[in-house]
Amino acid sequence: MNDITEKLLSLPQIGDDPLCARMVPLVTRPTGLTSAGYPYFERRTFEQFRDTIPYLFATGCAVLDGLRKIEEAIDSIAVAEEIGDNAKRGCRVAGQMTRTAAITAPTDLWLMRHIIGVHSEFGLTDRLLEGEAIHPEFCRLDDGRWLDAEQLATDLHFLLARGIVEQYDESFRVAGHVRARQLLSKLGDVPEGHPVPATPLWRKLFESHQGDEALSGEELESLGRLGRLQGGIPTPRRKVEQNHWLPTVDEVRIGYLLVPLVLGLRAAGLCTGREVGDEIRVDDLASEHGDLAGQAVAILVSAGWLDGDEKRVTRLGARGFSRAPGPFGIIQTYHPYMAQARDILLKGRSNVWVRRGENIGASQDANRKTFKKANDALDRFCEDTGFDFRVFIEHAIGRGEATRQRFERQGEDNIRYFGADLEDPAIDAAEEEQANGRLPQNMVFVRRADIGTPDKLLRALEREGAPTSGAVMLVGNGFHEVRDQTDQKMVEVFRGYHEAGIILLFTEENALSVDDLRATAWNTYHAGFKYVHEKSGQCLRPASPRPRPRLGPPLRAAWSECARMAGYVRADEYCARTRTIYPYARRHRHNPSISVNHFFVPRPIAEKLGIPIPETN
Repeated sequence: MNDITEKLLSLPQIGDDPLCARMVPLVTRPTGLTSAGYPYFERRTFEQFRDTIPYLFATGCAVLDGLRKIEEAIDSIAVAEEIGDNAKRGCRVAGQMTRTAAITAPTDLWLMRHIIGVHSEFGLTDRLLEGEAIHPEFCRLDDGRWLDAEQLATDLHFLLARGIVEQYDESFRVAGHVRARQLLSKLGDVPEGHPVPATPLWRKLFESHQGDEALSGEELESLGRLGRLQGGIPTPRRKVEQNHWLPTVDEVRIGYLLVPLVLGLRAAGLCTGREVGDEIRVDDLASEHGDLAGQAVAILVSAGWLDGDEKRVTRLGARGFSRAPGPFGIIQTYHPYMAQARDILLKGRSNVWVRRGENIGASQDANRKTFKKANDALDRFCEDTGFDFRVFIEHAIGRGEATRQRFERQGEDNIRYFGADLEDPAIDAAEEEQANGRLPQNMVFVRRADIGTPDKLLRALEREGAPTSGAVMLVGNGFHEVRDQTDQKMVEVFRGYHEAGIILLFTEENALSVDDLRATAWNTYHAGFKYVHEKSGQCLRPASPRPRPRLGPPLRAAWSECARMAGYVRADEYCARTRTIYPYARRHRHNPSISVNHFFVPRPIAEKLGIPIPETN
């Protein structure tokens, strides 16, 4: 034990606090600094914090409070400045892990409750608890019905990524940790009448307080049942000892309740502007239905977003209200797959489809920053190369956030705008933005345009007399929506845009291996993101080629591989990536990023502009 650790633990406010006492030996270990000046834990410290410190929900809020106490205590003890500064950096890293988990963990837990519930109904959890190995290709129920191998494998790979099962060759067994067995034995079936799409009910409840349409008696009863599931809303956790990052049963239940509630608050305009210390009273949410509003407040308290005494927004809650609606909304969009999970496991996904209309706002929230980076890169590209364009296309348009940003920068006097999407609700939302003056008046919309079928868009451009060669197309997380795609199919999609001469800028979340997902625990929301896209027949890919992982299926060909095979040249200088998923340096090993902004130029244009063409192209 080093000197600063002993001195901190000798202080009553630190040593007598069980959570602080567990954190001090970790945050006082040596930290590193990235090239950008951000601190990080060494691998061993990260893994011990991940496994031994409970940092989800209300306990996460207690972690942040404890870290603040430790930082304040550092200033009160006599240690060398560099030692104290190192410990403060450790506190910042631990705080960032905790704040990240507040955004990333709830959606995984929401999905986990659905998946385990349906597996419980089919008797699969009992079979796992009895020691049986479940093989997706040969799984038959007691009544003789066979389960769909692809859908069952998708479920089990998600549970593998969350540490609940282990893989043995092509089959799966329950993991050895006691919490894995508790989750499978205690969560049980999803109660009759659930899962209900709770987000619209919460929205309607909160908007009824503002004078909008009231809920029916049946809707009020559905919301009331949510709070009574499995003994009511869990109270905040008290025990701080643990040796694995697996969630508790109560933490899964909190995630299940929190995600739709937060999205209901967002839809009613009640998330924006929430700051630390703001009071959220029952009467402010729904005075005519105090029991249900009280239920909402109790969920927020259990999640650590409100303190338990004065019901004021905590530091964790302020971050959650600000940052969570985007990721929450993207996952919640796939509620139809959870609602029909029983039939999907028996018959395949058939015609189940996402709730695209609910996804539009979430996508805009999630993509706003990456669109800014892409538009910045486009400006730099034009300035550096002398390239000029007259056609700007946004595919998978949502509300047209990428176009709105371009419109603000460049106007519409010398540029023509096009917006395309497969789903009518997206085009409807974009047309509303245009009517309100936030999108250019010369913008032409192309409906029923599948991004995986370039011809529909190209024909629309031709009809409008707009040249395709040298046009710029910006896409936010749209190419992964190409259904049932093989590597070769994705190459052909890119080839269609390449032959038309379109410069392609697109953002995509990185496909992560099961190895990466387990090792980084709650540091991303990609376990759930990967699951819902696989479940719906969509396809995530890594940004660049990756070796075969130890666990789970191999990753598909990378976006960069597919685009290059189609003829595109990757303009590396104008690509960007977000933070890496491992919060420590991985010596001689790849550290994938959360997402990547890709910038691809058709080869003829690249040659004309003098862009270096790698030998691998």
